Amino acid sequence: MIRVVVTQLILFALPFIGFFVYRVATHGWTGAAVADMRRPLFVLVILGGLFVIAGFAYFAFVREDHQGEYVPAHTIDGRFVPGRFEPR
Repeated sequence: MIRVVVTQLILFALPFIGFFVYRVATHGWTGAAVADMRRPLFVLVILGGLFVIAGFAYFAFVREDHQGEYVPAHTIDGRFVPGRFEPR
C-alpha cells in the first residue's frame, strides 16, 4: 500500500518539478521565481491530478494481480513461515 501512495505522490509532483526545471533552464536561478503563480499553479495542479488518475488506472488495470488465496504468515513448531499465495 505504501508503494501506491508514494507512487501517486511522485506522479503529482512531476509537473511541479518539470516547471521548476524549465524556469531555471530559461531564466537562471535568480529568475526562477514567478511573480504571478495563479495560472501556472492551476495548470500544474490539473496536470498532477491527471497523472494521479493515470497512476490509479495503471494500478487497477495493468499491474500484475496475484491469483489464488492468500495464506498469512504464521509459525509451525516454532518456525516462521512467510505469507504466500496458494492456487485455488
